[in-house]
Amino acid sequence: MKKLIFTITAFLFTCISLSAQKVGNENSAQSCLSDSIGFSIVSSAGCDSNYIFLATTTSIAPYIMIINNKGVPIFKRKTAGGVYDFKPQPNGTLSYYDLKTDRYYILDKNYNVIDSIETRNGVNTDLHELRILPNGNYLILGMESHTTDMSKIIQGGRTSASVIAYVIQEMDKNKNVIFQWSTWDHIDITDSYTDLTQGTIDVAHGNSIDVDFDGNLIVSLRNTQEIDKIDRKTGDIIWRLGGKKNQFKFVNDTLGFSWQHSARRLQNGNLILFDNGCRREPAVMSFSRSLEYKIDEKNKTATLVWQFRNTPDVYSIGLGYSQRLTNGNTFICWGAAVPAITEVTRTGKKVFELKFNDNYSTYRAYRYPWNYRQITSGNNIFSTANILRFNADSQDDTASAKIVLKNNNPFPVVAVSINNKERAFYVPFEFPALINANDSLVFRVYFRPDLSGSFEDTLQVSTNLNTLNIPLIGEIKTSVSFNDVRKDYDFRLEQNYPNPFNPTTVIGYQLPVAGIVTLKVYDVLGRELAILINEIQQAGRYNIQLSTSNFQLSSGVYFYRLTAGKYSETRKMLFLK
Repeated sequence: MKKLIFTITAFLFTCISLSAQKVGNENSAQSCLSDSIGFSIVSSAGCDSNYIFLATTTSIAPYIMIINNKGVPIFKRKTAGGVYDFKPQPNGTLSYYDLKTDRYYILDKNYNVIDSIETRNGVNTDLHELRILPNGNYLILGMESHTTDMSKIIQGGRTSASVIAYVIQEMDKNKNVIFQWSTWDHIDITDSYTDLTQGTIDVAHGNSIDVDFDGNLIVSLRNTQEIDKIDRKTGDIIWRLGGKKNQFKFVNDTLGFSWQHSARRLQNGNLILFDNGCRREPAVMSFSRSLEYKIDEKNKTATLVWQFRNTPDVYSIGLGYSQRLTNGNTFICWGAAVPAITEVTRTGKKVFELKFNDNYSTYRAYRYPWNYRQITSGNNIFSTANILRFNADSQDDTASAKIVLKNNNPFPVVAVSINNKERAFYVPFEFPALINANDSLVFRVYFRPDLSGSFEDTLQVSTNLNTLNIPLIGEIKTSVSFNDVRKDYDFRLEQNYPNPFNPTTVIGYQLPVAGIVTLKVYDVLGRELAILINEIQQAGRYNIQLSTSNFQLSSGVYFYRLTAGKYSETRKMLFLK
């Protein structure tokens, strides 16, 4: 599998070498790092004042670095191998991926390596994304290989091709996998735009994960040219934007996006992404741009409300990122192209630009507050709400509450980190965040009951002045317990949790009417292994615990089937010793 990593990432290095060009100083300020990594910066009034986080995507001189707008590095470090996705995380740490060691490293605020993380269950760690959530859970991308007879799927296909599936894993703070989703189970091989006659086929090529407002996941799949929303509990695909099975109508945009990177949900509800624009016909239409779509999930429309296309056109065959800053500007990393970074206003005015002086590039670049000192005197940052209460309509509903952090000081303060414990409460907002002098920081906290069985928590917001602890209380309007819900919904069999599991897992299901119910476990050959339920049950929601202490299981895939009257549904689960 290690060889697989280098096979896939070889494409990225090829992209860089084809696209990067040597650029002169062009009468601009220059900052030079060691190993001849230099860059030219052009900036003017109006650009964001926060620091820039970037990593040189090269094995020749791999660096992670934090620089200011003049190009002066406040931190730089050479890494073991090609390095990707260096960024701050909401819990106050930093992270980056090292290609040589095939894992992510976690740094504290003093740049000490305090931990590392890689995918589990035999899945190879992927370089594209690691998100550390405020509750301490990890969202990470991985990939796995499946030997497949492609001659049965497409003419000219190889009889023993290596088909690459992309995997999302969510781990708890102890690095136990509690949710796993694979393109192998949900995306058809023929949905890919890659050459399916190759010996190694990277069907989907995932490159970003985001947590949506309703707690579900948004993933960008480059090689199927789509952005998908995934149910974080069941693993079902809720909708597909772009690609061969697109469900949306594009409005104000005849091109759509192609071979895209890094989809993120903005606080206004829109979706921002980096459109690489590869392989459009005619060739003059191959250009890259930053896009913002207004997404109507009910009527399935994606309306282009903002874009930035450089003049002259910039074409990035790979990599790239778009970040909407708190001042309204957009910070664009062009990936395998020149320039490397551009910041533009809402009207498209360039206010910052960075160009590497040699054949280097950066997979992503970010702007965040950093290098903040601890403030020892001043008015404490306070929340306008001392407690946040959430009222959800049902177990499957999502509720939110606004939080306003006030800074009544004549100087800015940084919200350094944000933490909580329960999975049911989450904050889809990027930290660290700056709170300007005599200003406020506004964001929303969300509550989704069916992600967790506990509805009380504490949100801890640490600033460089003081720390706030805000109680969170979640309630269901119907005033029912966790195991008793409304009786006016359909049959439903849920994905077991956690999955993969060892030694126990919980299977949830709901019944709209009373009747005889059976819940059984089978192996891959269809042999019945266990009967968990075989009785008359009333309408409601049920959680059944499956424990391997009652019978022996070997590592592998198993199935569980719920039957109630004419209703029958089967789901797959994975047991790992």
